[in-house]
Amino acid sequence: MWQNQGGGFNQSGYGDQGGGGGYMSPGGFGTPQQSQERKSRTRAQNIMPSTVAQVLNADQTDDKFYQGDVELSQVTIVGLVRTVKESPTRIDYEIDDMTGPPLEVKQFVDNDENLPEEERVQAMRENTYVRVYGHLRSFAGKRSVVAFKMTPLTDMNELSCHMLEVIHSHVTLSSGQGAGGGAMASVNSGAGFSDMGSGGGGSSTIPGLSPLQSQIQLIIKNHPSDTGASIDAVCKQLRNVPEQQIREAVDFLSGEGHIYSTIDEDHYKATDG
Repeated sequence: MWQNQGGGFNQSGYGDQGGGGGYMSPGGFGTPQQSQERKSRTRAQNIMPSTVAQVLNADQTDDKFYQGDVELSQVTIVGLVRTVKESPTRIDYEIDDMTGPPLEVKQFVDNDENLPEEERVQAMRENTYVRVYGHLRSFAGKRSVVAFKMTPLTDMNELSCHMLEVIHSHVTLSSGQGAGGGAMASVNSGAGFSDMGSGGGGSSTIPGLSPLQSQIQLIIKNHPSDTGASIDAVCKQLRNVPEQQIREAVDFLSGEGHIYSTIDEDHYKATDG
């Protein structure tokens, strides 16, 4: 597979050759000039396809992480579940994608003993491949990902596709196109997307979305509530669209990691909001 060291892509020059792996500039991390330019770095606007090595080797300043000039906050990784530890409030995993040591992934849940079995969050099984969407965190010097979404792989082509997305993101950012939607590749090849604003927001820059999915993502992204946009609020803005179609689009956006549920399964916020 990929070499179990550094940035993973050592044969292609993307690995940890004394640098940090990831979407790095040719000069690597940690130089005085880069430290002075920290304030000019931009925040990633989408979930960034990453490897475990890139997460572990990302440059860190205070509680922020960087791949080159881009702040790395929300990531998606694909790997093998090595260990699973369950508790009523959290499921802990070790995820291994063969680019570095296994990465700790925490998924906070509410699996109270009084909750019906069918409503509990089911843990992923050991020795199965999963896709993780989450926020990068560091505690006591140990890095982990706090997952807001985990899905099992049903097609192993997704593993290869993910690694291509990682490379594409690296090339896009290194070529100076910035941290916009061009750095985020979708696993599904959608029907394209259109620049449809809604609710006072700008254009969607997420490739691979249909016009309806793109519009719903914008509505959720631009919703002012701290608890996110409800399905009902989306339906009110899209009166001519059947509710079932809206819910299917929401399910797709959630599964792809573009939005996530907040207080319940009817309220959502955008991950790049």
